Amino acid sequence: SNPGTVGLISESWSNIEPKPESWLNKDFFKCEKIKSVSLTWTNAWTLIRETEGGEMKLADAKPNEQLDTTKTSSIGNAFSWPSFDDVAAPDAKPEDLGLDKPVTAKLETFEGFTYDFKIGNKPIGENYYLSLAVNADIPKERTPGKDEKPEDKEKLDKEFKEKNDKLKEKFDKEKALEKWTYKVSKWTVDPVLKDRPQLM
Repeated sequence: SNPGTVGLISESWSNIEPKPESWLNKDFFKCEKIKSVSLTWTNAWTLIRETEGGEMKLADAKPNEQLDTTKTSSIGNAFSWPSFDDVAAPDAKPEDLGLDKPVTAKLETFEGFTYDFKIGNKPIGENYYLSLAVNADIPKERTPGKDEKPEDKEKLDKEFKEKNDKLKEKFDKEKALEKWTYKVSKWTVDPVLKDRPQLM
């Protein structure tokens, strides 16, 4: 095209900024229906619930340990709406990101997803660096109910397939996130960044 040509467009592009982070695709993972949360820091702990939305309990509680339920309720909703501000440079050194000796967290969900996180052991300004690995155990076939009627089978099979397709789509999308290390805000990791005594 002619370099001297001027084009008129309807979009004003008033929100465009010359910052690389403003161009990032901010689609991220989302932990839903959390079943258990384990953290390894100074002291390790595991919280688990028996049913969706149930109370989270300390897996190996000692007689003198009484959980602060206000803290455990926030852990039960950890990473439900996470976001990130930027990604680390591929050649960034782990020690510069606090990931040379990371805090590790594992979250398991009732839908068969397992998230393994490495979280920086120190804040970098108002942020932490985080990397993740995602796995999912998605059933390939539906187990029919004991007294399932033939006329219900088609409907239930269809519902099962639709749910599985969504879970597979979620897994593929989140698995692709493993290649990067993310700069996340303090509030994103705060719910799980608690040493064992802080849960009491």
